[in-house]
Amino acid sequence: MSSKFGSKLEIEVWGASHAPEIGITIKGIPENTEIDLERVQAFLNRRKGGQNAYSTKRAEADTPVIKSGIREGLDAVLSSEKKEDENDENVKRFKTVSTNGEDLTAVFLNQNTRSSDYDEMRYIPRPSHADFTSYMKYGDKLDRSGGGMFSGRLTLPVCFAGAVCMQMLEKEGIRIFGHVSSIGGIEDKRFDSCNPKEEEVGINESRFPVLDNAAGERMVSYMTQCANEGDSVGGCVECAVTGLPVGVGEPLYDSLEAVISHMIFGIPAVKGIEFGSGFKCSEMKGSECNDPFCISDGKVKTKTNHSGGIQGGISNGMPLIIRVAFKPTPSIYKEQQTVNMKDLTETTLSLKGRHDPCIVPRALPCVEAALAIAVYNLFAESKTLRMPVIIRQEENKTALTEGENALSASRIKIDALDEEIAGLFAKRMELAAAIAEEKSRQGLPVKNEVREEEVLSHVGSVAGADKEEYVRNVYRKLMDETGRFEETLMKKDS
Repeated sequence: MSSKFGSKLEIEVWGASHAPEIGITIKGIPENTEIDLERVQAFLNRRKGGQNAYSTKRAEADTPVIKSGIREGLDAVLSSEKKEDENDENVKRFKTVSTNGEDLTAVFLNQNTRSSDYDEMRYIPRPSHADFTSYMKYGDKLDRSGGGMFSGRLTLPVCFAGAVCMQMLEKEGIRIFGHVSSIGGIEDKRFDSCNPKEEEVGINESRFPVLDNAAGERMVSYMTQCANEGDSVGGCVECAVTGLPVGVGEPLYDSLEAVISHMIFGIPAVKGIEFGSGFKCSEMKGSECNDPFCISDGKVKTKTNHSGGIQGGISNGMPLIIRVAFKPTPSIYKEQQTVNMKDLTETTLSLKGRHDPCIVPRALPCVEAALAIAVYNLFAESKTLRMPVIIRQEENKTALTEGENALSASRIKIDALDEEIAGLFAKRMELAAAIAEEKSRQGLPVKNEVREEEVLSHVGSVAGADKEEYVRNVYRKLMDETGRFEETLMKKDS
């Protein structure tokens, strides 16, 4: 069974719907990454059940218990529902935690299970569920209560990892958001593919994220109707990624489409995904579907975005747009025909248990989370984090001379190096913050002249004799600024 995903940032999910707990381990989160647990919990709350007439009545706390990977607050639990005595020394709660470089592991307790609802279905598979295929493949080895490891319950730890990735991506200026684009045949408006706006979704103002509130009301009414009839309905979600630089994604099998699709299809009930105009492109002519290039604000952009921000499997700097289709929840209360696998006879089945008449609203944050994990992996993998402006021509010139072209090309390379150097300097300062904390704890001074001279000698020798003087001068200034930064932090601690 494959329960792992990712290379730069690897996740491993375990557990089952009615097991004592489910959980996730995340490998590859940089040390000293700050995680806002309140924001994580708010994100997890968006996929919780038991909150309305069109979701399962199974209500779990969905609160992560962090077992490893953070500097303080081991076993920290952040709950918006339980208000323990803040003066109790045995109860530690933190709004923001910092990673310590180890694997980040979080578990979620399953406390509101009713496995007896599934006793009669041990050998009677529910139509369109994984009961039949999993039984034929694994026999009685698996606990299939509530869907077992095939349950949508396993999207909860994935949402935890996705919420963490979204916070890391936001620090790079990358945002991920979405809306319910359809329920049954009821359609919401689509994002402006060239300029999707997060504020239009209204997640902070509404529990039901749509662009057109009137369409959202019709969706809620229809889902409630299906629930009252003991039936279910499917739908689609649309998600956007903004701020993604040019150059993320690798051909052929690590393309943006391939990696995102791999992750998205790990969400139960997903039956399709499209990028940009997707299947509509098959109805267009090339002259209609092609995205013409233009210069806007000194950058190369496209006038349309039928490609959904991806060309050749690589991001082109436009918003990345995906649409994901979900089938109706197969667990319905209407009588259905099935078989008894024990005696190979046909029979009928009327389900018990607590089920979503429509999974789409709760699946939206799952898609956002899966998208965040996939995008973060490729973003971290990519060597080109930012693409500089290609050529700037003065308005009174129609062409650049050979010398100007060479100068422009060199400046492009320098701009790319500057981006990389700035990012590395920022990471160096993050490590300096940890050093400052330890110096403060041990009562050590900020300045260490012996250590500084060792660094200067090393970087000078790496640079070579002809550049040693200049590199040493730059690093001397860097260490001065680092010392000033450490001194500021140590004063705050004292």
